[in-house]
Amino acid sequence: MERLISETGNLVERLLSLSLPDGGLPYYRGNGSSAEPTLLAVIGLSVSGAPAERVKPLLAWVQGLQNANGSVGVDPGHRDQGVWLTAQAAIVFHHYGIAENAKKALAFLLSLRSVTSAKDPKLRQDDTLTGWPWVPGTFGWVEPTAWSIIALSLSGLGGNPRAEEGTRFLLDRQIPSGGWNYGNPALGGKELLPFWDTTGLALVALRGYGDPKRVGVSLELMGKNQGKIESLSGLSWAVLCLDSYGRDSARAKGKLLSVMGSLRDEEFHAGNFALGLVALSGKKVFIP
Repeated sequence: MERLISETGNLVERLLSLSLPDGGLPYYRGNGSSAEPTLLAVIGLSVSGAPAERVKPLLAWVQGLQNANGSVGVDPGHRDQGVWLTAQAAIVFHHYGIAENAKKALAFLLSLRSVTSAKDPKLRQDDTLTGWPWVPGTFGWVEPTAWSIIALSLSGLGGNPRAEEGTRFLLDRQIPSGGWNYGNPALGGKELLPFWDTTGLALVALRGYGDPKRVGVSLELMGKNQGKIESLSGLSWAVLCLDSYGRDSARAKGKLLSVMGSLRDEEFHAGNFALGLVALSGKKVFIP
């Protein structure tokens, strides 16, 4: 714990060192400001004790990026692209009590639907279920669906029919032996491999909503493998999901702190680093 406290300040300063004059953060040093790293940084910095005046410009940048229809795009030059990020924006607006922005973001999320198709008996998955897409007018995927469920749940809309169908969508896309890939649970009749970050995100979204037995398969898989995870994103989501369910995350958390402290500048992904700060804080900002 002492090591964590002493190093958090340095980690916060390193993230803030990427702040750009326009108020946003880039994915990598040398790039322009983007929504995802800025949104995650607002959350990560706030739960890590960063001074409010240093977070305020990031929050203002995000507010300025919101479109009239409530959506939030990838960056100022691509405001109509990457609108799945509206879910992350809704989470930020919720935690900061920015009611009007949050209301518009949630309304857009409820209107954003993935494409469906008739059920194919040859496939394990049910393509009649509606989730959320990466791009409007396309099929649903695990990550944008999970982020949208989290945003709705935090705002008291976990019982909304869209959120309920979204949880069914996630459970349908679960790999039978545990975990989640980005979309399909299987291909050509063979199970796909789970990704740790996608699995952790899906588990957080399903907390309190999914079938405990079905969710438990993936939760046990994550717990058993937390010491084998190498990526910053995977470790962050391992900690976040295990903490969300009251499970031991000590191995993943210790490794996460080491990884964050030893990242070379060219490896520094601001969004994943900010997510690491959220995980290390121990604060459950993604569950009601």
